[in-house]
Amino acid sequence: MMIKKIKLKFFLRKWKGVIGFSILVILIVGGVIFSIIKERKKTVAIVNGYRITIDELKEKISSSPEFYKEYAVFDLKSVVEDYINQILLYQHAKKYERKLRKKVEPKMKNYYMEILTYEFVENILKDKIKISDEEISNYYNTHLQEFIVPEKVQLSEIVVDTKEKADGILDRLKMGESFEKIAETESISPTREKRGGIGWIEIEKLDPQIASLVSEMKPGEILANIIKTEMGYHIIKLTGKTEKRILTLDEATPLIKDLLISQKKKAEVENLMKKLKEKSKIKIYSDMIEKLKEKIK
Repeated sequence: MMIKKIKLKFFLRKWKGVIGFSILVILIVGGVIFSIIKERKKTVAIVNGYRITIDELKEKISSSPEFYKEYAVFDLKSVVEDYINQILLYQHAKKYERKLRKKVEPKMKNYYMEILTYEFVENILKDKIKISDEEISNYYNTHLQEFIVPEKVQLSEIVVDTKEKADGILDRLKMGESFEKIAETESISPTREKRGGIGWIEIEKLDPQIASLVSEMKPGEILANIIKTEMGYHIIKLTGKTEKRILTLDEATPLIKDLLISQKKKAEVENLMKKLKEKSKIKIYSDMIEKLKEKIK
């Protein structure tokens, strides 16, 4: 009876270990599968095993020039294609890595130094800067001129090559024809693609004579005077208008905060540089600077 009990305990202990190990394996495999599924959800494309993720593309777009960001919004598929081309070229260039190392390493060193310095200033140094409401209010009250929003007008145009055509169009507009339709079909200006829309213009930047006429108009009205330029004869319509005003403190606060942070950041960097130079041993070889001049000419 005792032997049977011992055997049963040994059997249970043995299977308990097997079950525990099996559960561990299941958890590990499950974790790997979960990670793969999670990673797959972020994957935009795979190029010869290289996984392009949403985060990677987001970083590329955010660090690109402003014009590329605008392009990305309208054509993300082309951005992905651009990145795929970049990866393909990179993978091919890797074959020549050893041959190109001497050219690449100095550039990588400079690039890394620039990026690391930038991130330090923006994420470490900048975090220490605090701007109080009082500072913002004081700046606003002493720099009101900076927050004047000029009077603006939104204009549309029809441009034709003769005075007779312009007079004829003015008559048709008085009869109720659509300004936008005529601009789209008969104007010789590139603005015809926007149905004559020129956009918003500060009234101070207009020709003084035109500005004085437009300032008396109401949105929707058409200027009775035909304007002659090198392009042709212009018929002008006022489509929108904003009055000259001063931004409120609430409206100006984000602008002031960014400005004050920028000023304080510059001061912080200058102070830090002064301290670092005082602690450091720096020797400049003037004769080598002259040699450098010859190299970069």
